[in-house]
Amino acid sequence: MLPARYRMSSSRDFAAAVKGGRRVGRRSIVVHVAMTTDPSPVPASEGGPGLVVSAADPVTPAPRVGLVVSKAVGNAVIRHAVARRLRAAVASVAGELDDGALVVVRALRAAADDDANELTAQLRSGLMKLGAL
Repeated sequence: MLPARYRMSSSRDFAAAVKGGRRVGRRSIVVHVAMTTDPSPVPASEGGPGLVVSAADPVTPAPRVGLVVSKAVGNAVIRHAVARRLRAAVASVAGELDDGALVVVRALRAAADDDANELTAQLRSGLMKLGAL
């Protein structure tokens, strides 16, 4: 399970990453990354993305990750299996992401045939190419 502090829940964040960020395609996934640069983000209680408060730096925004697994990937059983594998892949690299990164991972049809290790390798490759790791 992906820790709550890393989950992207705002459609505004999804749009910022997909439309305003950079992307790189791999065989089974497309990785979109946008870096937030706002030094004073709006708190979650006011409709903003919120902050993760750590003891070292109380104003450092945590990286947030969202998944897109459309019907093009397959039926509901296949989509949920792909989403579980993608969540596992994201959880393995989430701690290494740059602070303030907005990441959206979009599954392609080929993701239905890949295991979690292959998806993790593709995700790590895409994030490194985009400079988010």
